Amino acid sequence: MRDASVVLLVLILLNMLLDYGFTSWRARSGPDSASGQTLLMSLLQGLAVVPVVHWATLSVLPALVAGLAFAVGWGLVRWVMASVASAYAFIWRFVLQVALLLVIWLSVEGYWGWAAEQGKTLFSAHNLSVLLAYVLVWRPASAVIGAVLTPFMGGVQESSRVSLKKAGTWIGYLERTLILTFVLMEQWEAIGFLLTAKSILRFNDIKGAEQRSLSEYVLLGTLVSFTVSIAIGLAVLKLSGK
Repeated sequence: MRDASVVLLVLILLNMLLDYGFTSWRARSGPDSASGQTLLMSLLQGLAVVPVVHWATLSVLPALVAGLAFAVGWGLVRWVMASVASAYAFIWRFVLQVALLLVIWLSVEGYWGWAAEQGKTLFSAHNLSVLLAYVLVWRPASAVIGAVLTPFMGGVQESSRVSLKKAGTWIGYLERTLILTFVLMEQWEAIGFLLTAKSILRFNDIKGAEQRSLSEYVLLGTLVSFTVSIAIGLAVLKLSGK
């Protein structure tokens, strides 16, 4: 019996490979006739959808319709995203590409009813509490950590706080996201490993500065970040009855 999920995975993998090939080809051929190359690639990717859908449905008409729909939709996405000057444009393109393929897959397999039922199950108390926890460890947690550290910033020399723009903010976001994920998965060993790895990296950064105030400032920020993230994770587990 054919596994329907294989069809979706083949569609995504095939289009990703074609995208990588197109990127390499465009880099070699230069920026000239970029719009023509984009149109051609959209058509080729649409044609690549046809045999996969035909294999899934054993029918020519749905395969041709699916290929045409993807070619038009993906061509519009490429055209719109070409004018977006953002470092996240690639991520949005990938998300929209997968969304288009998912729509085609749901239509081909007749899984819209199943998707609606799965969507309803997402709005459970547990899932909403997990989502709220991730929101809390981002911006609100940053405000809390900033409030705790502000009184101690005067004891740290300005030259010691020079770093990449917003690097510390994003490090904190990713750090707390990882900690919360490990707590929800009850992987306490991973949290210990993360704390050890960060301690080693920070020690290498500040050992040459010979500033006790900087090391205490960094340690305080790390412990507050870990404490807030673990506390939020434990609250979610408690509410879930674990």
